[in-house]
Amino acid sequence: MAFPFGKEQEHGGSFIADDLELTLGGGGGGAAGQGGKGSLVQSANFTMTRQVNMLYEIGSPQVYYVGNRRQGTCQMTRIVGGSADFAALIKTYGDMCNPQDLMLKAKGGTCGKGKGIQYNMKKATLNSMGMSVTAQDIVITESLGFMFADLDYA
Repeated sequence: MAFPFGKEQEHGGSFIADDLELTLGGGGGGAAGQGGKGSLVQSANFTMTRQVNMLYEIGSPQVYYVGNRRQGTCQMTRIVGGSADFAALIKTYGDMCNPQDLMLKAKGGTCGKGKGIQYNMKKATLNSMGMSVTAQDIVITESLGFMFADLDYA
């Protein structure tokens, strides 16, 4: 018998935390060689935008799109820790003359079954940094902002 507040619920699948991987530096040295291990990243989000302008022709219903310049931003929060990879992350992405890739991979579907998805934020560089701490937790949380040139999505 179903709980009296609606239809009986069904299990639709499970997602395993181990099916998500963040690779820093696109597989190169430093923090990347460990897949970000020790960097204590707690959350990550990114946005990729492209500028498209509309041109109109006088006396015509024609509309033209002009653009395709892209720019991405990424925000991460992490817990400050003593790992060597922690300092390497700032050093690696702080050098705008040598930008590195950020990669986020998720195995597909429930319990790793399926195709999966991969986002490669190409040529990322650190462009903002902040921190917060509360007396209750005594944990320093750092926020990192990145910009990147392009995105591969597979």
